[in-house]
Amino acid sequence: MNVVDDFLARSVAQYADKVALVDGDLTFTYRELDRLVRKVAAGIRSLGIEPGDRISYHGNNRWELVVTLLASIRAGTVLVPLNVMLRPAELVQILAETRIRLVLTTSEGEGTFGELKGSALFPEWVSSYDDMHGLFAAWIRAEETEVKPAARAPTDIVALFFTSGTTGQPKGAPLDHIFIDHLAHSWVIACRYTREEIFLVATPMFWVVAPIHVILPIILVGGTIVLMRRFDPEGCYKLVKQWKVTSFFGVPTMYTLLLDSQASALPELESLRVCSVAGAPIARDVVERFEKLTGAPLLNIYGATEAGAISRELLGVPRRAGCTGPWGGTVEAKIVNADGNPVPAGEPGEIVARGLTVIRGYWRGGKVDDQSLPNGWFHTGDIGVLEDGFVRILDRAKDMIITGGANIYPAEVEAVLTKHPKVSLAAVVGVPDRVKGEIAVAYVISKQSSPATVEELEAHCREHLSSYKVPRKFLVVHSLPMTPTGKIQKRELRSMAAGSFGGG
Repeated sequence: MNVVDDFLARSVAQYADKVALVDGDLTFTYRELDRLVRKVAAGIRSLGIEPGDRISYHGNNRWELVVTLLASIRAGTVLVPLNVMLRPAELVQILAETRIRLVLTTSEGEGTFGELKGSALFPEWVSSYDDMHGLFAAWIRAEETEVKPAARAPTDIVALFFTSGTTGQPKGAPLDHIFIDHLAHSWVIACRYTREEIFLVATPMFWVVAPIHVILPIILVGGTIVLMRRFDPEGCYKLVKQWKVTSFFGVPTMYTLLLDSQASALPELESLRVCSVAGAPIARDVVERFEKLTGAPLLNIYGATEAGAISRELLGVPRRAGCTGPWGGTVEAKIVNADGNPVPAGEPGEIVARGLTVIRGYWRGGKVDDQSLPNGWFHTGDIGVLEDGFVRILDRAKDMIITGGANIYPAEVEAVLTKHPKVSLAAVVGVPDRVKGEIAVAYVISKQSSPATVEELEAHCREHLSSYKVPRKFLVVHSLPMTPTGKIQKRELRSMAAGSFGGG
């Protein structure tokens, strides 16, 4: 049994000559895609890599990553997508936790891994998709060999996505065959996907949405995937027009940018049938304007890497403005108080979930730690309220900042700032931003003997953090609001920052 590999096998059997994948000027039918997958799966196994071993892709959206995703599933390996924005020091933590054996990267990514060479954690094989003499190119040129799909149990891990915890340390969320199978079918039901679907993939494949929430469900129904290397509003508009795209997923920032720069052209996108949004709260007026201009419903989804779709709107089903829909059909979810007891409808509390599309535990010590989620409940840290069966998100995790759909954990940024020789204390908060949703603002207390400059602080952060984690504003201050017990009053600081910088 290899449940998720069957997605492709069934579509090849039914739609062999239908276009499955588009990347720029390149198109691949299901028959051609399957042939490439067989070759790469054979190549992976030829290295002595066994089912359950970890491999990675590292790059922006391109057809080679889609083939690697599907080949890893067929070979039975655990795919660990690596964020191209991570610095070497950030990658080391993931490598230590996963012992990745193979990394397939790009010419741009070779430099990042070059800095890690010599480390005991360096993977056995690192090869570029762009190297015509590299592993991937050689596998594609090779004669086709028979590779049977690896036998995998429903609870075996397909992919491992790393998401920072509340401390900012990366935590591995293992998605197994049960999780992905039910999640894919839930998307098909929610959006009524069929083999006529043409889906534009504009979010990066190193985040969970593109490979797991989009590509695999569309392959399941025999639809067509159109890849976009990096999102930009004009390019998005052109691809939708060119390929008559029917479906699209984006974070709120993408829809805001589309409305800002392409509003006059959006009514031309008559092919759009249904779109979806997740990753951060979206303003009601953005939803209303997009739906009015395109005629396509914009469905709101609330979930997490660890829990596919905790609540979601469904096509053709009543919706409530400002809500993310009812609870998802693949989870058991509830809203609880500080003691973990359910609260009455209409009363706010923390959202918790468990079920078919919730991880069984975090990845620790080379395996799934079943004890890492008490009684299987994933605590989101998000505050919500249930209104007549609809979920409304009131607030997010206490300190986490979501900028353009990406999570920034203040503790991680603060730890970097306080390592600067001129910094004695730092606090990072988020403020509202019309385009990004939120931006990070850093308050820093300098050591009296040698004050830090804004330029020095920004340069220091850029050296040690991914670019999206670098605060957009730095303020060097003499003091920070503190509680009597010596804790920084983040709520007061957020209010101060919002008054100075919010709403940009």
